[in-house]
Amino acid sequence: MIDLDDREALASLDEQGKLALLEGFPDQCAEALRLGEEMALPGGLREVERIVTTGMGGSGIAGDLLARLVELPVTAHRGYGLPRVDRETLVIGISYSGDTEETLSSVSLAIQQGAKLVCVSSGGELTRLARERKLPLIRVPGGLQPRAAVGYLLLPLVGLLSRAGLSKLGEELSALPGALAALRSNWAGAVPLERNRAKQLAQGLYSKIPLIYGVEGTTDVAALRWKTEINEDSKQPAFWNAVPELCHNEVVALERAELLPQAKVILLRSEHDHPRNTRRIEILAGLLAERGIEHEEVRAEGKGKLAQLLGLVYLGDFVSFYLAMLNGVDPTPVELIAEFKRRLGPATPGGPR
Repeated sequence: MIDLDDREALASLDEQGKLALLEGFPDQCAEALRLGEEMALPGGLREVERIVTTGMGGSGIAGDLLARLVELPVTAHRGYGLPRVDRETLVIGISYSGDTEETLSSVSLAIQQGAKLVCVSSGGELTRLARERKLPLIRVPGGLQPRAAVGYLLLPLVGLLSRAGLSKLGEELSALPGALAALRSNWAGAVPLERNRAKQLAQGLYSKIPLIYGVEGTTDVAALRWKTEINEDSKQPAFWNAVPELCHNEVVALERAELLPQAKVILLRSEHDHPRNTRRIEILAGLLAERGIEHEEVRAEGKGKLAQLLGLVYLGDFVSFYLAMLNGVDPTPVELIAEFKRRLGPATPGGPR
């Protein structure tokens, strides 16, 4: 097993520089906020009553995060088609590559139905379509894996909606890059294992099947992000759920705890959790202990809802990177996703995938 404090060993596995991207995430967020400030406010944005985001994978998670950060109801749509929309609905098409066929399907339908539209992309067909139709477009820097561009995909939108009065984050937005930089100083590659919470969590998950549990309305999106990052970076199974829902079904599976010898539960917590959900997490931790299932609590750090949510996401990204190192794999390539797309082929001959 690799020594997580051996920088040369990490660099030999991390051929495409994922650690450098992680350590540069606070700077990405600062640049992303500038992109949102520079964009003209689209007409009619202040009259929006609901939001539908459409995106997949690393692009789609931006919609889930947005739902925790604005005042309006947000539906994060994943797939073809579109939920019912009208002229009071803002549809946000998010595709980092610009060529995600499900997202293009949804954006095309939104155009037909007369919904307000904003597009977020680094290029591709979505950018071409936005320019052709004169749709508001947030053009973000390219060259990354979508999951490594979450700051670019999320924060210009939050800034834009804040300027329209649809989010009340205020000073939290401007303070975010500094808050993330402070967290980076605890989790970066140069910080030794004995003082590095992210490295310690990764070691605790090595050779385990992570079960990431969050809390509805606060840390549930972070739990989803931890799960997908472990899948893509670390190339291993991981699963997620959230209270209170899991207390109505999944908790019963603990009666067969002997089937989970390799499981480790991570409980994501925040000071913004509903008091009853705080109590549920405490009870769940007790049930896990009684049944001999390894578990660990991870509490959000930082001041304010935005810093705590993105701080947990940032921690999970570091954990998944270090876990990839322990697994002896390069965290950046996702060969099975690429192979799946090759086998699926384009939606139309010569068209986007």
